[in-house]
Amino acid sequence: MLTTFSYSSLNCFRQCPRQFKFRYVDKIKVPRVVTPDTYLGTTMHRVLRKLYRLGADDILMPEDDAVAEYHREWEKLDLTTLQVTSDYYTVDDYIRIGEKMLVRHYDKHRPFNQGTMLGAELYLSFELPNSPFKIRGYIDKLWRRDDDVVEICDYKTGMTVARPQDDAFRWQMGIYELAVRATWPQYETIELAQHFLRPDEIVSCRLSPDQLDLLTEELRDVIVASHQAERLGNFPAQEGGYCRFCDYQDYCPAKRHEKMLAEDTTDETEDDVTESVRLEQLADRYLSVYDQSNAAKAELDALKEELRQIVRNGGPSKLVGSTGAVIVKLGRVEKFITRTRDAVGFAELSAVARKLGLEEFFELNGRALMKSLYQKERLTAEQLEKLKPFVHEDEESRVTAKPFKKTGPDDNK
Repeated sequence: MLTTFSYSSLNCFRQCPRQFKFRYVDKIKVPRVVTPDTYLGTTMHRVLRKLYRLGADDILMPEDDAVAEYHREWEKLDLTTLQVTSDYYTVDDYIRIGEKMLVRHYDKHRPFNQGTMLGAELYLSFELPNSPFKIRGYIDKLWRRDDDVVEICDYKTGMTVARPQDDAFRWQMGIYELAVRATWPQYETIELAQHFLRPDEIVSCRLSPDQLDLLTEELRDVIVASHQAERLGNFPAQEGGYCRFCDYQDYCPAKRHEKMLAEDTTDETEDDVTESVRLEQLADRYLSVYDQSNAAKAELDALKEELRQIVRNGGPSKLVGSTGAVIVKLGRVEKFITRTRDAVGFAELSAVARKLGLEEFFELNGRALMKSLYQKERLTAEQLEKLKPFVHEDEESRVTAKPFKKTGPDDNK
């Protein structure tokens, strides 16, 4: 099982466990799909790394040389191998856009010797607290500003500007901060900054100790989930917009039938239906029944809520019809917050449970912790006090159908 992770591998598991399996568990070798926008990011990072490393020694690369260096990076690649995903952009457009970004950044930040450079394209790794897991990453630029704030910089070449509260920003930049703090604990104030070169915007923030603790718990939860998936061989495919950039579509069970249909050119007869068409027909039958069951379920849910509302208003809890009875039971119960209800709160609860020595019990079943320990007051006063903020009261209901026993002709004899 993997013991060393990165933001990329962790994010891969969160997005699509099956892609994680292909890439990091099975390590399937496939030709990497390279698009002009991804290679643009590679070229910009290489040139900026050289500019800032030279600037740290008070050496300024002339602007013309920087632009020439940028174009040399593009010349290293056979541009015909790039997979253009846009109907309107060409490879030359991406090269032009990148040069414009570079020149603007150069004019704004030269001579690239501000503050004290601590590293460019800096590799760091750290051990997740109280675990055998390691996380590694590369920081585009780490420097100490004149106000003594240590800034972690990450350069982006896409059009979309992130927000500090976005998971992608918080996870990637938070991992970098955890790595820096583990390596240099003497740094007190750390600021996270993503430089979006295309729109020329900088998004920055500082994470509180509580936010870093929360991130640590979230990282640990994802790593544990990846290990459990490997033990059980359970890596479901999750489709999304990122699928079109995936290198493993030929292996993906979620894409296999689509490819069969696209590639199937066999003439069909009644007696000679291709396998891909049989699967298509099976899918159509399932979807038809699925639509019918959804419609029935929606009606059933509406009827259940109507019955519950009658009981809430003081009405009878047993309703008798001509073919049977319906029994409605309502009650109030205490519950711990769940991952699906509040992912952030659940991570905080996980951290508190671990600190209270309830780690193994809690990870097995939060519901069991409630019924076996919390409700039966088998916890210390301190444990109860610490867990209380994560308890909420909820309605518990059960609607049971009791059809009358059907009678046959012989029952009347």
